[in-house]
Amino acid sequence: MEPEISSAKRLKQIANSLFKQGMGYAVEQMDLKHHLTFHKRLQKDEFSKPLTSLPVRLRKVLEDLGGTFVKLGQMLSLRYDLLPKEYCDEFSKLQDDVKPMPFRFVKHIVESELGGSLNRIFKEFDEKPIASASIGQVHKAKLKTGEMVAVKVQRPGLYELFSADTKLLHSLAKILNRRYPEVKEYDLDNLINEFETYSKKELDYMLEARNIEIFHNNFKNDPHVSIPKVYWELTTKKIITMSYVTGVKISDVADFAKYRSNMKTTANNVFNAMLDQIFDYRVFHADPHPGNILLMENNKIAFLDFGIVGRITPDMVNEMEDILIGLLTMDIDAIVSAYQRMGISDDTIFDAKQFKEDLVEHFAEYYDASNSQINFASFFSNAFDMARKYKMKLPINFILLGKSIITLQGFGAKFVPDFNLTKYMQPRVEQMMKEKASPGHIFSSARKAALNAKDFVSSLPSDLNSFFKTWKEGQKLKLEVRKSDMDRAVMEVDRSSNRLVLGFIIGAIIVSNALIIHANVPPFIFGIPVLVYFGVFLIIWLGVLLTFSILKEGKYKSDNE
Repeated sequence: MEPEISSAKRLKQIANSLFKQGMGYAVEQMDLKHHLTFHKRLQKDEFSKPLTSLPVRLRKVLEDLGGTFVKLGQMLSLRYDLLPKEYCDEFSKLQDDVKPMPFRFVKHIVESELGGSLNRIFKEFDEKPIASASIGQVHKAKLKTGEMVAVKVQRPGLYELFSADTKLLHSLAKILNRRYPEVKEYDLDNLINEFETYSKKELDYMLEARNIEIFHNNFKNDPHVSIPKVYWELTTKKIITMSYVTGVKISDVADFAKYRSNMKTTANNVFNAMLDQIFDYRVFHADPHPGNILLMENNKIAFLDFGIVGRITPDMVNEMEDILIGLLTMDIDAIVSAYQRMGISDDTIFDAKQFKEDLVEHFAEYYDASNSQINFASFFSNAFDMARKYKMKLPINFILLGKSIITLQGFGAKFVPDFNLTKYMQPRVEQMMKEKASPGHIFSSARKAALNAKDFVSSLPSDLNSFFKTWKEGQKLKLEVRKSDMDRAVMEVDRSSNRLVLGFIIGAIIVSNALIIHANVPPFIFGIPVLVYFGVFLIIWLGVLLTFSILKEGKYKSDNE
């Protein structure tokens, strides 16, 4: 069905942009040919040209269309799990620089949002913006109290524009699904829904302001990193007022000495700040390219643009740790297991054996290699390739983590000779290994497992009741379950789950002992870490309890038969 008439102008722009980039074949296949001028429709050869250099052509189309489509391309540049690397790399080049809006619009928005005249709120307010993008633009200003600030002002009418464009994208997705069956595997409608959610968040400046405040609090005592301070009394959903940071984008620095800095030290500060975000604070800048980082003076850096932020969520911590440790120790089994536990694959079609073989093939070059030769960025790039191959659905924060590490690798390769990100990551991962082997972590994991088992057993009767009720209603069957039988079943499950928890704890202690020995955690007795002796004692003690439980139940059953 033809999209509503209000979209006709936008469809005409899309058709002409595709045609301009030599994609006449796509125009015809998407039923957009009638939106071209008569002269263009007569150029039959343009509708049969083979589509070469498609990533570059699509990036230029998105740039031509601007606004919503540039933002869509920028979001897609993060989705290495969905699109081939060459598309993501090309879309990451999309520029969001647009013509500034007239100052009268800026003045009206600021005054209506803050409830007062510009002269009453600010001592000075520069009419010329220092940056302008499709979502908003930034002006330098001075408060009545004398502080210099940057005021980010959102363009008017964006919500309506984005809503109209996303409806149009859904209409185009239907056409693409109909014309190109192979496109269905990308689930375009769901992708557009994700983009709509992403866009709505970006249009709420309060969310970005909260991100800025989190980073400001995390780095306020760091002498090498500066994060702007948010002025909440002058911040709304359409305006952010933050402290002004003086500096130049690292991508624009021609002479580091001019800023009393040097390239290597500045790069070290960038890498360490990013790894602090990932490993210590668990909240990280998801797009740390040189254009988003300012060089101030004396190698001090400042991060810009907190619209896209990744988080290491609690349910992702263990899997991320196991993947990074598995990569450092070349434990392929641990990596495969972590992938499956993240729930990112369909167990009915996921071939774990083949996946493991692919991992081994991808990382065979690292076997017997020194840690300095391991390439974390290459791992994530390969992981995204395999996600597409095995139709995995990766958690968005894992994608953002991989994107950040890949971007850091590119940053280092550009600014630091013989750069290797592993040199920076290895101490962090080794510290992670020691923490996982600590008694506190082991007992915490065991306690969590025991609580999960307790919750399972406690909820089992009601879950079974719901199951049987549903089955009865759906299949029209009459089921009779004696309470005594149910009680006996619950007791059996209770005993089994208790043994299972003991087994898990014993297994965790054995693994922890191995990690402690590998990490050489002091102090030592006869060359063996003291914690290992403690672990062996616990294994023996818990093993005796487990054996006694099994023998006791066997005697109980024989006495009652």
